[in-house]
Amino acid sequence: MLAIALLSILAGALTALAPCVLPFLPIIVGGSIDGNSNRKRPFIVAGSLIISLLIFTLLLKATTLLINIDPRVWAIGSGILVIVLGISMLIPDLWARVMMWTRLGNKTHDMLHNAQSQKNGTLSAILTGAALGPVFSSCSPTYAWVIATVLPAKPLAGMLYLSLYCIGLAAVLLAIALLGRSLVQKLGWAANPRGWFQRILAALFILVGIFILTGFDKKIEAVVTNWTPSLTQIEEKLLPSDGPNKPVSQSESNKESNADSLKNFGKAPELVGIKDWINSNPLQLKELRGKVVLIDFWTYSCINCQRTQPYLNTWYEKYHDKGFEIIGVHAPEFAFEKVAANVKKAVKNAGITYPVALDNDFDTWRSYSNRYWPAKYLIDKQGNVRYVHFGEGEYDKTEDAIQQLLSVQAPISQPKQKVETPSEGQSPETYLGTERANGFVGTPDLSDGVKTYKSVPSLPLDSWTLSGNWEVNGEKITARSNGAKLTYRFSAKDVYLVMGSDSPAEVKVSVEGIPQPGGKDVHNGIVKVDSYRLYRLVSLPKLAKGLTVTIEFAKGVSANAFTFG
Repeated sequence: MLAIALLSILAGALTALAPCVLPFLPIIVGGSIDGNSNRKRPFIVAGSLIISLLIFTLLLKATTLLINIDPRVWAIGSGILVIVLGISMLIPDLWARVMMWTRLGNKTHDMLHNAQSQKNGTLSAILTGAALGPVFSSCSPTYAWVIATVLPAKPLAGMLYLSLYCIGLAAVLLAIALLGRSLVQKLGWAANPRGWFQRILAALFILVGIFILTGFDKKIEAVVTNWTPSLTQIEEKLLPSDGPNKPVSQSESNKESNADSLKNFGKAPELVGIKDWINSNPLQLKELRGKVVLIDFWTYSCINCQRTQPYLNTWYEKYHDKGFEIIGVHAPEFAFEKVAANVKKAVKNAGITYPVALDNDFDTWRSYSNRYWPAKYLIDKQGNVRYVHFGEGEYDKTEDAIQQLLSVQAPISQPKQKVETPSEGQSPETYLGTERANGFVGTPDLSDGVKTYKSVPSLPLDSWTLSGNWEVNGEKITARSNGAKLTYRFSAKDVYLVMGSDSPAEVKVSVEGIPQPGGKDVHNGIVKVDSYRLYRLVSLPKLAKGLTVTIEFAKGVSANAFTFG
């Protein structure tokens, strides 16, 4: 606990020096200066920032009313507030002018103007700090780790770590503000509220506010990060390695395995926060004492999970009557995977007969400190975790561990159905929504909202482009015109795309202009999109490099991510 507390303070300090903060330094310094030499102003800005960040976090975690609000709403609100502050700095007597223009009382004008001059400094300092809370919440992996893992499980500890993070952040920002304020005051002329220096600061406020409003601040951050050492990497290395800093999905999860023998990892955490059950009434692990239980974390659109399911089905059929149970804990990667009907359909299509628990809020995921899809936790008859495996592969070792805990001997199984396998040198998993998008090439730049995109004539390997009218958000892209196209230049044997539509629709698929790329969901060059799931678009005899797949969408069809095999 002490180590994490110290880390939280250090992370806050590092965040204050990180590239994502650089665009806001004019606000930090400028917000700490006024024409009345108010020494408390920098402290008010720093304190307001701490309170704003804490309140913003509590609102997001403690109420369900804000869950479905686009995160951009908070950035837009912050941007507007910063612009208003900039305008008030640019025109110091704006309030007095408004009073005169509206003729609310000429006799009281002087009194109101004097009162405003005394109160405006404190109010604007408070608003400056308040505007920065939602913006700074995206700057640190430590912040994300605390609110995603510690805060839900241990609210008091989570709030302590978050408060310490804010203190570390505010302390460094306060030092920057005091240093800038001291320099400005020594120059004298720079503190004049109607001087050219203050007007430049006001213009910077307005400019930064526009950047926040339009999302351009993130592009500046990306450029600065490419040219400066990333302090966030230091934070990530310091984070506890056994905690779920961020879920790792699909092909990334192939890279690790933390157990290859029957060690004892301690008591298995109980199943918590399960929203619904498929193929079973609600279960608790304590009810299954005396049985060997395999907990499998999965999500139905994950190709790596799909490739493991034939083995799970085989083991369940082979060992269930010998005291073996599987519980598939479904932790959704995309919003449509939270819908119980979609999961039930996927379970039926995959031939899954073992119990499936819907962990929509990742409560059980967090209790296991899990980070991967798929992930397997094998539990013995006494309730202890004895074997763990992340990703695909090592099926013989997993089955051998099952046999050891059941005290049975049998030949290692082979699934009845053919199992697809990943290829060496294949293209990486590629997300299309702005939250995790990578590899996009085209104009305009990929950003949230509805825009008309223009594709590029030549694509680099492992990159993609759009043409036509598209609506883009953090999780997916959605065609807003018939004939909108998505093109990807890949290296793989198999190409898969997670997509869906609210009503039945069709998309056209071709590879290098050929409309029969072999994917089992493609018929005569057409894919019928009838549900939200992973579609198999391309299946080649062997891995090919540098081919281009083009998908032409009907209006209303969405796409989330490419995966490859």
